Amino acid sequence: MKKVLIMSVLMLNFVPKSEAQSSLGAPQNTEYAKKFDGIQGHFEYALNARERVNVNYSFSPLHPTDKASFMLHTPDPMPFWATVSDASGKVVYTWKPEQKVYLYNASWDLSKLKSGTYTVNIYLETDKASIFHYNFSK
Repeated sequence: MKKVLIMSVLMLNFVPKSEAQSSLGAPQNTEYAKKFDGIQGHFEYALNARERVNVNYSFSPLHPTDKASFMLHTPDPMPFWATVSDASGKVVYTWKPEQKVYLYNASWDLSKLKSGTYTVNIYLETDKASIFHYNFSK
């Protein structure tokens, strides 16, 4: 009974979180990685106390002028969406796919954005808080 009580208390205090690793350019020493002009990496998202999902991502080019390529990849279909915010925090672009899949490849039209620093915020389902974010500049 004591074990059950301890486990119950631990599960009540569980807060989903994500851990991330990213790179500007190349973590490996391959020709592709040397030529990659963007941000790529992965982060883990805790679905619950026992399950974590690995999410691979990429964004290129690092300094887009008109279009940017955005990719998310997971082992199973998941309902992601994303926003781009300017330096003041104002959302200037929103991406919401029509259906959940395990591999998202999107081309974002960022031609109307002014020069500056922007943040990509990634969300899962109807989350109000971003589960991961990274910056780029135009």
